[in-house]
Amino acid sequence: MSTVQKANLEPCSDILPIHRKALALADKTLAEPLNAVALVDGEWMTINSSYQWVRASVVGTPSDPALLRSFVLFDERGRSDRLGMADRKTTCLFRGEYESDTRIYDASAVIGSGAAITTVMQPLKVATIAIGTRSYSGLVGHGGSADTNPVVGYVTRLPAANGGKLRFISGYRS
Repeated sequence: MSTVQKANLEPCSDILPIHRKALALADKTLAEPLNAVALVDGEWMTINSSYQWVRASVVGTPSDPALLRSFVLFDERGRSDRLGMADRKTTCLFRGEYESDTRIYDASAVIGSGAAITTVMQPLKVATIAIGTRSYSGLVGHGGSADTNPVVGYVTRLPAANGGKLRFISGYRS
């Protein structure tokens, strides 16, 4: 299990060619840094029918995986440029392949048809996870062909060999 810090998503590859998408938050209070469930970089978001970002899984229900395509949040908690906008636009890495270290994961969680994170190139999915006393939308192991949830990436370095951070490469595969 990881620990949440100031920087929870650290790109290991160039992100200049990555298409980033800034959309308004459906729940603008999630941008407030003092909110007990404020968003942190490295959490996963999806787009609702109003073309706004929402958490990819429902906080407070750890057994519910994200059943929609999800995108990783790139903005750090409490960014003043995000707070200065009335619609609280928030940026996610939207299209393109990248490699990144994250602290927002649970390597031991087995959610639905998932599996604990144990091997390099293991597929990953998004689910509500608990880190400390709080819930986040983070990465857990995908269960392969028995798992109907979307694959959001693949493990490239295990936390034990990477200072407690999970390294993954993005990408959906059918």
